[in-house]
Amino acid sequence: MKSVLASVLIIVASLIAMPAFADSHQSKGGYRDNFDVFIDDRGRHYLVDPRSGEVVGRANRNAKFTRRDKRQAEAAYRRKNRRKKLNKRLGSIFDVFNKKGRDGKTRFKKKKRDRVRQKAPAEIIQQEPLPEITQQEEIARLPELQQSIQTAPTLSLMRKPKFNSKQMMNLQVFLDRAGFSPGVIDGRWGSNVAKAAASWKESTGSSANLGNAKTLSGLVAQSGGETLTSYTITKADVAGPYLKRVPTDYAEKSELEELSYLSIHEMLSERFHMSQGYLRKLNKGKRFGRAGTTITVVSPGQKVTAKVHYIIADKSRKQIRGYGRNGKLITAYPATIGSAATPSPTGTHSVARIAINPEYTYNPKKNFQQGENDKILRIPPGPNGPVGSVWIALSKPTYGIHGTPNPDTIGKTNSHGCIRLTNWDARELAKLVRKGVTVEFVE
Repeated sequence: MKSVLASVLIIVASLIAMPAFADSHQSKGGYRDNFDVFIDDRGRHYLVDPRSGEVVGRANRNAKFTRRDKRQAEAAYRRKNRRKKLNKRLGSIFDVFNKKGRDGKTRFKKKKRDRVRQKAPAEIIQQEPLPEITQQEEIARLPELQQSIQTAPTLSLMRKPKFNSKQMMNLQVFLDRAGFSPGVIDGRWGSNVAKAAASWKESTGSSANLGNAKTLSGLVAQSGGETLTSYTITKADVAGPYLKRVPTDYAEKSELEELSYLSIHEMLSERFHMSQGYLRKLNKGKRFGRAGTTITVVSPGQKVTAKVHYIIADKSRKQIRGYGRNGKLITAYPATIGSAATPSPTGTHSVARIAINPEYTYNPKKNFQQGENDKILRIPPGPNGPVGSVWIALSKPTYGIHGTPNPDTIGKTNSHGCIRLTNWDARELAKLVRKGVTVEFVE
């Protein structure tokens, strides 16, 4: 009788200890050896494959991983790998959906879930953030280009025209509207403006002289009219929230809830693609802190809508160049691409996923050393975050295209191996690409 009672007590004790074992198993070994656990900006927990950076599972509602979560994640990961192998053997997955009927016509089957736009789970990688994905993931690879990308062997830059500040601003706005970004609009000449003008000519094949004031005036009128417009400051603009300062130390940044703008001037200048200095110059004496104040701002016009099917990261030009399916250049952005200490990748890669307003995970063992920080830190999202307000992850782990809190430095400083654009250029590019778009690095 005593032996039976002792056996019962042992079984009960083991059942009580199981949750504790599961927790220790999660933190010390087991499936944590194969998968990483990450938390997005909404507090959701995910299992991530550390080799590919892909999300393979999600935690249950109480935000703790169980053995069932592990089995489901591993099963989903195996299924995904099987689909990749079948796609590689059988060709494009488009062939599965495009079937011909008896009359020889192609039938397109659409499932109900294909008509619903869903948000994929957020994810975070070690060097750069990967939170909430705002574009639907594509399971089919992109059709191949009809012809190879032909880049100009040499870049014939535009010479500095004899323009005043207003005329120079008109040139910048025209190029920005055409999809060939000059960077920040400030009414000044610079290398980013020269490269944007050269790219516009390369794309259009136009012989128009952008350095002629009359010619430029006509092109501006065709692109959307006046380059300056009025804007009335709202209560939401005044309310913010705004930070008093952005700390340089990552440990201090991790204690903040959001790395938002520092002032209404910074917020409005980014919204209208301007430098803060030029915004203040156009509105001397205006009270930005009062709702109802009418100010003068740049009118960038309509954004580019043509889809990008191929990206070239040109290191020598310090420019990101987007091409259409037929190989035509349709957009270009000034960029900061790597540095001597932390060079950018080489060769050909592809877009893996897209995140808006991303969180940043700092890991000193895998990233650069920042100050005296020797622990993993989670940096909150926001336009003043280390990667700005956009993250376009590449198939090469820890590398991507992202925004920056310092748009004035684009094309003039170095980055930690990734590609930096202004926040507004990165946002525009994020809407023009999708998963699978090729990204080629050239010297």
